[in-house]
Amino acid sequence: MGLFGRRDQKGPGQPVASKTPESEVLSEKASIRNPGLDQTNPRQLLYLLLEGSGLSVLLTAPCGAEILLREVVRIAPALGRSSHWGRGFFRLDRDPETIWTAVDGPKGSALVVVCGPGSDSGFILEAVLKPFQVASLPLKMEMVNLGSTTSAVVDIVAGADVVPVWEVPEFSHLRPNSDGHMTLPLWARRAARLWERLGQELYKRQVRDVDGDDMNVLFGLIDGRIILMLGLGLASEGTGRYPALDGQGPYSLERIEETLAYVLPVPDEIDATGLSELSQRIADDFATGMAQLRQATSAPTLPPEPDGRLLWDRLEAAPEESAALRPFHWPALAPYITTERVRESVPESESTFESVNALAHQLRAKRKSGFEHTWRASGDAPISPSWLTIQSATFDPNTGRTVASGHFTHEVWDLPPAHDLGAIDGRNAFSFTEQGHPGGLLWPSATLYVGSSRSGVFLPLDSKANVVSVDLHGPTGTVASLEFLGGSTGAASLYNGTGQRRLLTVVEGIAGNEPIRFSGDGSWILITTASGKSILIEAATGRWLSLEVANAAWWPLGESSLLTIEHEDGKVVPRLFSLAANSYTRTFPQITLDMPMLKKFPYFWFPSVSPDGREILALTTAGVSDDYQSAYGAGDHLARITLEDGNGTLLHEPFLDSAQVLERDVREARWTQRPPQHSVQLHSDLAAKLDAPKTEHEHLSPARWADEAEAILVATLNKAIELTKAGQPMAHLMPEVLASLAPVAHNAAVWDKQSQWLIGLQQATSNLVPDGTVTGDHVAAWGHYGSAIAAIQTGRLDLLDPAATLSLP
Repeated sequence: MGLFGRRDQKGPGQPVASKTPESEVLSEKASIRNPGLDQTNPRQLLYLLLEGSGLSVLLTAPCGAEILLREVVRIAPALGRSSHWGRGFFRLDRDPETIWTAVDGPKGSALVVVCGPGSDSGFILEAVLKPFQVASLPLKMEMVNLGSTTSAVVDIVAGADVVPVWEVPEFSHLRPNSDGHMTLPLWARRAARLWERLGQELYKRQVRDVDGDDMNVLFGLIDGRIILMLGLGLASEGTGRYPALDGQGPYSLERIEETLAYVLPVPDEIDATGLSELSQRIADDFATGMAQLRQATSAPTLPPEPDGRLLWDRLEAAPEESAALRPFHWPALAPYITTERVRESVPESESTFESVNALAHQLRAKRKSGFEHTWRASGDAPISPSWLTIQSATFDPNTGRTVASGHFTHEVWDLPPAHDLGAIDGRNAFSFTEQGHPGGLLWPSATLYVGSSRSGVFLPLDSKANVVSVDLHGPTGTVASLEFLGGSTGAASLYNGTGQRRLLTVVEGIAGNEPIRFSGDGSWILITTASGKSILIEAATGRWLSLEVANAAWWPLGESSLLTIEHEDGKVVPRLFSLAANSYTRTFPQITLDMPMLKKFPYFWFPSVSPDGREILALTTAGVSDDYQSAYGAGDHLARITLEDGNGTLLHEPFLDSAQVLERDVREARWTQRPPQHSVQLHSDLAAKLDAPKTEHEHLSPARWADEAEAILVATLNKAIELTKAGQPMAHLMPEVLASLAPVAHNAAVWDKQSQWLIGLQQATSNLVPDGTVTGDHVAAWGHYGSAIAAIQTGRLDLLDPAATLSLP
């Protein structure tokens, strides 16, 4: 081993050696130049190896590396018996301390063998030194000692790249397992030798296109492919400005890291002249395509025809960018979820717009929500974002699918949060206006929303109905909705896998706060009221039955059973009712709460049974004093009750402040875990009472809620215009715009009132796209709007689809 000395270590994993007397061979002293690159770059790694090794043996040639490598195989076959060390460097199988590679550059090529302190000097002498010494001219053996060598070697190494030797057939067995190219091949580097080098695998050349504009053309290795490309800006700005260029001829629009690129594949073995011509071609073709795009008509096209994909598949496959501007705090594995709002308990004479607004800001700072309805997980953690008010919601933890009813909060339009309370109790139309604060929504209808925690998207599905309660049958993905029609009339509907609505039946005698719930197997739907009765609907047919069993919920531990809470003689008693037997089958211990009940309202409403049948959640007014209730009324508070002993406790303090001004008002509560899929059988007496579905009512028209949708549409479009002018993102508003357009388009009077403005906006935004005034995500977003208006103008209202915005990049 005396052939190789040692030197102080240069860095982790680098060969070390100590200085020895200079070799007489090195008559022209020169030092290998430090390229100053990242240590992972093969050029830098070669420098570190040569500079740190006591002896490196080189076979150089004034020709390409292919010729050199074929000669090496012939005279030094031991090099062919090696394993890939990484980045084009190899270890000898016989002597793993010895590393070798090949380089190729403008001044020639070299086979470089770097000896380490533990290299086998005898083997190196016989397998490398002696064969190299007898190599045929013009091949020449050279040596490097601790980075010192001849100037000829320095010149070769300085401009050379490490060669993927497996491209030479004789070394193909050394190719690592990999799809595509691992590094740029020799022909590619030679073709780009006169280009500006930007990185290890990337080059740049500036060309002048047919319009006389200078463009930077990039050439390099991307994901195993060798391509030319033009960078068109940040990928987050979308592809909407260049739709006519995507897929034209050999070109494609692609997202490469954070950049949107116009891409052309490069044929193998192209030379420098061919690469230069190809770079000119991509620049000219892009300029020509853009000119044609500017000259093309800007008339919007119709939205695409339905492709038959399931709604949930579309939601779950949505790209990240679809959810980026609509952040949603999806629930963790919470045992239960609620929707609720906050009541303001202040004498009417003292409650002003300013005082309500101040309280709303305080609530938002503390709880991330104000007076609007919010969706919260157990532990009071907020789920719904501040831009949305949600009255009813459910989440299936097995699939991450979500259904809810709600609408925008006034935050979206930069209006004060006091308006959210005004939309609930009507003050936006009365007292707030009188106090000099007009505006805001007046009792807006609630839209059906759907979402997926897998993709993060959450968007409106249907604004043509005023949805007051929802449910989701997890195993089938079917959605149930209870829709308010007006007065005491409602309608029950189902939405199938593609998101199409099917009316089940009109129902009478509802207040608008009743829960709608699937049976375990999804075959029946229960609408329970607080007193008097419940409504049972067959999902397949819409046939319905009025049950003299109120305050009911599905019982999870047996088939065909309901749990009810009955109030008799001051007692509150849970009982089981069998639909199969048409009778009560079990009575549980009476409920006792850990605080007094209100004298006038000693009740529990709307129970929800835990999947294991041990507990129930129920709403009660308990928690406030009788005097408070007499002065301000009382909201509903959430109680958790153990069925085994009837013991119950309030899960939250009724008030959010010590002054008892801000009272919690829970609208619904439900357990998150799926219940067992028990089937339902009706007793013959009950089955005989099933009525045919009621499918006709004047308020079933899709135009029923056009006035409410109009207010949301106008406010949201105005905000979208404002954001577009400011160059800020607005694509997140487009789902609600498309959803609101549907009821507006169905109502002739409302459409006539707004059509001139809506169509004018379509034309204006379409004309701004070709000249580049509207760019990025704005192009795609306004394109969806333009297509929706085109659908309305051609009578294709069936094509209005808020989920179409999921194609926004």
